[in-house]
Amino acid sequence: MLEVGSDGVQFLGIHGMGGVGKTTLAKVVFNILSSSFDGCCFLADVGESSKGNNGLVNLQKKLLSKLFGSHSIDQIYHVNDGINMMNRGVLKNKKVLIVLDDVDEKEQLKSLAEKGDWFGPSSRIIITTRDQSILMVKGEAIGEGLVEKSANVLTYDVQEMKFDHALKLFSRHAFRRNSPPEDHMFLSEKIVHTLGKLPLALEITGSSLNGKPEELWVDTWKKLQEAPPKEVQRKLMITYDRLDPTQREVFLDIACFFVNKEKSYPFYMWDACGYHPHDAIEVLFLMSLIKLKGDILWMHDQVRDLGREIVRQENYTDPYEHSRVWNYDEAWSILKEKEGSRKIKAMSLGYYGGFHGGILTSDEVAPLRNLRFFQGNGKRLVGDFNNLLPSLRWLSWQFCSSQFEATNFHPANLIVLDLSWSNISEEWIGWEQLKV
Repeated sequence: MLEVGSDGVQFLGIHGMGGVGKTTLAKVVFNILSSSFDGCCFLADVGESSKGNNGLVNLQKKLLSKLFGSHSIDQIYHVNDGINMMNRGVLKNKKVLIVLDDVDEKEQLKSLAEKGDWFGPSSRIIITTRDQSILMVKGEAIGEGLVEKSANVLTYDVQEMKFDHALKLFSRHAFRRNSPPEDHMFLSEKIVHTLGKLPLALEITGSSLNGKPEELWVDTWKKLQEAPPKEVQRKLMITYDRLDPTQREVFLDIACFFVNKEKSYPFYMWDACGYHPHDAIEVLFLMSLIKLKGDILWMHDQVRDLGREIVRQENYTDPYEHSRVWNYDEAWSILKEKEGSRKIKAMSLGYYGGFHGGILTSDEVAPLRNLRFFQGNGKRLVGDFNNLLPSLRWLSWQFCSSQFEATNFHPANLIVLDLSWSNISEEWIGWEQLKV
């Protein structure tokens, strides 16, 4: 892809989710190729280093000092000074290899390597980023999951490891060998599957389990099924923290309810709630928090688990204080004990196509004033629902009964009604109330 030795200046953008191995890959490429260039510079943590007073200026000084000599940096007091110096062609006769690691704003790229003609023929500039929009050329988004050439820029989407490679990496950290011993093979495979084959998570977890008793391995596996390792959470939170409030709402909805679901269905609800779903999905995709497989929303297991952990942290001991409830037992308990609150925005009592019988009374749903998404497959609604569920936008009521036992059931703001696999006809009594 880099075509080392060929003429022209080549940019390569390496993008992907946090912890997938972008920096490691860039370091390996840098170390292998550095001897082929007149000058080399690896700028680590560009996003973090550029913060604060003179952050970008200091990065410019480091870059120019490494490639052109320390005497050059005396003239740089402002970002524009560094840009002007490179515009004057101080590096134009040098074949250089530059890595800009973890870039998170276009301004950083503009200040350090905006133009190919700043550098000598056959130079190579590698950028690692979680935000694919950094690599957009002339307003055109880079292709999903593909290597795409545009205006002399190549991009590479780093994927999760293959399972056998992931198990090998985990084993090297957990056992200092290439494969787990026979008595730990089962647990090792379970943990690798749970970690979603994410390199950072494999290294951290493997190292933490080295030499530890089997009981700790079992406890670790159970914990990992609920949330990613802390260091992985910290890495992924960097991306989450950059989302605006409506983008966070869409992200958390996907993590809790819509992984591997068609994107068109929640679009109606998000649009009705003012979440600007087209923009939100585009941002989540470009920041490597989701992928689109055709029209299907997909999210890496560790990203999904991060989203659910963010919801749990809203109140770790009381699920009825969470904004979203996706666990059947927790949701059923909240309803039956009438502990619902205005904080609950979305609740599921079962997966799509799943059937759970039981009765839900108007008293049990009355506290859910801000509920906008409810999945109650197979439930019977009983009681007077007058003025209840005023915020409901989506009702998934698959396998509903041909009997309609609710009265005054008029969800005025409903956008999506799903009655799939229900034993009802055009004469179903429920239509009269729903039409109101």
